[in-house]
Formats: sequence, C-alpha cells, structure tokens
Amino acid sequence: MKIKVLLYGTLPKGFPGYDPGRGLEVELAEGSSAADLVEHLKIPAAKLGLISVQGALVKAHTKLKNHDCVRIYQPIAGG
Repeated sequence: MKIKVLLYGTLPKGFPGYDPGRGLEVELAEGSSAADLVEHLKIPAAKLGLISVQGALVKAHTKLKNHDCVRIYQPIAGG
C-alpha cells in the first residue's frame, strides 16, 4: 500500500531532497501500523513526537490504509 508522509520540525533533515509541499510516498505491506512506518523511515524514538493519520492523532499500533496521509511531528518543548 502507498502512504503519503509529511514530516515536521527538524525531521525532514534526515531525508535529502525532501519536498515539504509533496512529502514522501512510502510503500508498506498491507496491515502495517504507524509504528511500522516509523521503523521503515528509521526515525529514532527520541525524535518522535506526535503522529496523525488523516488529521486525527493516533497511537503507534494504529493500522494504516492505502493512500492514508500521515503527519509525523518531532517532540515539542519549551515554556
């Protein structure tokens, strides 16, 4: 299945040629979860904040569907 991935914060720096307007298109096996996508992209846990699918926040075990749009945000800190 094909997933569109948009990365935020400093996450795009790990993907040379990343286009913030288009994101990435990733091919995953049917039944893959948000955690499987993060693993596929090799995003370290320390750099992972929130994940949304089709605009809704999700947990790591959430199953993805063909043509989902996934947004991955880095952790946010401050005060």
